Amino acid sequence: MVQPQVHNTALTQAAEGKQLEKILLFVLVMMMALRISSYFTLFPNSVGVTRVVKIGLRFMLTGVSGVFLLALISRRRQYEFKWVMLMPFLFYCAYLLLGFISMIWSTDLAFTVLQLMMTTESIVFVFLFYKIITLYDTMYQREIPTYNILISRAVTIISVAFIIGLLIDPSTFYRQTHGGEVSRLGGFIINPNELGMLAVLGATCGYLELFYRKNIPINVIGIILAIAILLLTQSRSSLGAFLLVTGIFILKLDNPTIKIGIIAIGVAAMPFIINTIIIKQGDIEEVMSMTGRLPFWSDLITYGFPERPLLGYGFMSISPSPFTAKFDSIHAYAASMTHNTFVQVLINLGLVGAFIVLFQMITTFYAVGTAKNKKLQLMAACMLIPLIINSLTEFGIFGESNYGIMFYQFIILAFTIEATKKERPTYKGRFVY
Repeated sequence: MVQPQVHNTALTQAAEGKQLEKILLFVLVMMMALRISSYFTLFPNSVGVTRVVKIGLRFMLTGVSGVFLLALISRRRQYEFKWVMLMPFLFYCAYLLLGFISMIWSTDLAFTVLQLMMTTESIVFVFLFYKIITLYDTMYQREIPTYNILISRAVTIISVAFIIGLLIDPSTFYRQTHGGEVSRLGGFIINPNELGMLAVLGATCGYLELFYRKNIPINVIGIILAIAILLLTQSRSSLGAFLLVTGIFILKLDNPTIKIGIIAIGVAAMPFIINTIIIKQGDIEEVMSMTGRLPFWSDLITYGFPERPLLGYGFMSISPSPFTAKFDSIHAYAASMTHNTFVQVLINLGLVGAFIVLFQMITTFYAVGTAKNKKLQLMAACMLIPLIINSLTEFGIFGESNYGIMFYQFIILAFTIEATKKERPTYKGRFVY
């Protein structure tokens, strides 16, 4: 008579545990979606309100993550965190430290302080939030990295929000370029190229789940929405990243029929993609100059870099003059950012900063390449493709505050910190309880 009762109790506890797991996952997904949204211009008609909401939302999420983590640790004392590979994180800290020191010579001190505050807050949030994720993975023995699921679900939610916004208020969600002849999704909310990168990250994480045959319906829907967002942004750099990531997963497929079918669809769509996205309005010269970026980079390196080659103009500052935030290019436009994260580092932190960033990336790539967790390794490698390509043309992983920085920080910590179950202490060969 006792055995059935014990059996039923065990089943009830297992069901409750599963329910708690789903609730925690839902909370983490919503936190990730809100965190990404905190980088959007949520109130385009009011800069002041937008700043207050963005900063408030970010600090709130960081605070919630800290409380969440403490609550989990207090209830799961049998788990502990340990450092796996410190070098990527230490080099990133060295990069931030140089940024703080650069306040001494920055030509735009207010902007330097603002960017340092946001980047530092981001790494604190990522440090806390990733501890929650890795503890969650260890507790419930997740097959697919939870971080992968959070991105795919969060991007799906954001994709739906942008499509609804486009239908309700196209003037806000569309950005007109090329004399008003080209409309790009993103509008006044976010740079279309940044939105395109986010769509590629969402599709990448959806691919990974499909590759391991997990949650097929929701991931198919998520990938379709991400592709729709990508095409509506008309982002050439993000499109290139998407094709590379898609190609990697196609090569990994075992079914040759599916491989041929996907390739055939891609080849058939290529003329449309070239005519409408790559060569906008037939302007080949714009493509060759990367929309004016190449002459701008040339002027930055030729005229800006030699003035302060070692330590640059200060964290995120590229202007030689303290009276303006922009670098006035001779052969291109005037801008306050370089549209290339590596040129940005070279100009604002000089050769010293460039070498720190170089070694930081080398240690990160080494950590990814030598990782034992192959699912986490594949996810990180595929995420790095859109992040690095975006870094060549936009804010990037070492540029002004954006969610690309946050995703890169997650990759760093994914191979730096892990949660493990504590070993029971022993005494003379016996466990001590």
